Amino acid sequence: MFAPISDEETAAVQAPARKASTKTPIFPVPETAPPMTFKHPKLGVPSQSWPYRDGEDQLVGYVCRWDFIGADGEPTKEILPVTYCDLGNGRAGWRSKGIPAPRPLFALPAILANPECIVLIVEGEKTRDAARDLFPEAVATTPAHGAKSPHLTDFSPLAGRTVIIVPDYDEPGRTNDKGHALHPGKDFGDKVLELAQAAGASQVLRLAPAIFATWKWLDGQRVVRGEPIPDGWDLADAIEEGWTAETVAALIAEMDALQPYRIEEENEAEADTGEGYVWPFRLAHSGVEKRVERADRETGTVTVEWKWFCSALEVGAETRSAEGEEWGRLLRVTDRDNRVKDWGMPMAMLAGDGTSYRERLLSLGLVMAPGKFARDALHEYISTARPKTKARCVGRVGWHLRAFALSNQTVEQGHG
Repeated sequence: MFAPISDEETAAVQAPARKASTKTPIFPVPETAPPMTFKHPKLGVPSQSWPYRDGEDQLVGYVCRWDFIGADGEPTKEILPVTYCDLGNGRAGWRSKGIPAPRPLFALPAILANPECIVLIVEGEKTRDAARDLFPEAVATTPAHGAKSPHLTDFSPLAGRTVIIVPDYDEPGRTNDKGHALHPGKDFGDKVLELAQAAGASQVLRLAPAIFATWKWLDGQRVVRGEPIPDGWDLADAIEEGWTAETVAALIAEMDALQPYRIEEENEAEADTGEGYVWPFRLAHSGVEKRVERADRETGTVTVEWKWFCSALEVGAETRSAEGEEWGRLLRVTDRDNRVKDWGMPMAMLAGDGTSYRERLLSLGLVMAPGKFARDALHEYISTARPKTKARCVGRVGWHLRAFALSNQTVEQGHG
């Protein structure tokens, strides 16, 4: 019924299983190792490669990048770590294998050699090279493997340092197949904030990419980008669009663009006012932004962009007199020296073209983008805000019901 097992089949069963090839990174790379000449089996020689070194300036491996045209005809990339590995049987060579954790920050020797310098953190080595050119007075770095695993990098060299995080731009409205919001730039920045604070950084600031991406440079002139900001826009794109170290420094000073990093709640600005109107504003790290939707005339595709129009301005409360008149807004301005100033603005000032209240806000330290869009957005932002808090404004010093109003404070009866 069954054919007998042949001698060849018996030998094959009894033969020992072939051992899987081993690739164990040698850390650090021996001085006797040959130069890195790794070739991808399909993509060949990498387009770029970046050496990672430890705190003693010893080579630990590379991150390599291949740029090529994908199957869809569009430019794409492949990024892989390459380390010098023990291959077993007395052999060694360069292979695609991750740098062992905890991994050093890129340019770690420069970070350690310049203890007074600000440390600028971006996502990816190519963006880091651009950051180095745009911020020559800082030390630019990135965790290995970018946004994929920053938690495997050692951030302890940031103890006592001022850190600036510049995440990639996230196109608003992106979702995954389950409908959850996609914002990899924000996720990367938030995680690095957590790691930098845990390492003991003295100050962590954020530089919003939209600050630069709002403009391009053409023939030596800064012009407004007339289209949505591309998803994933970063400092490498900024250089391609004409930004330089000088123009970046000027814009940061003009816009007061460096702000303490805080984690924003998702959809915190798109609150329904209860009147069937979804408020299209949010208070971001760089100031106030407005949601703008654009529909493609040919395809009907709607894209969403958050456009910055002024620095930090909060509508803290609605104000009115004891008689329910003289309605207004309690506005809170944070100036370039990080001083907070409150101003009770009468709503009557919205009746004209807005020049008078804009003059007052600008004198308090508000920074506005140029143009009609910013003026209209500011007007809408103040007039349609519905803060939960209400306050009473009075026109004289003295008793008002159970409170005594002074020029700079209010004392309630019974509280001394």
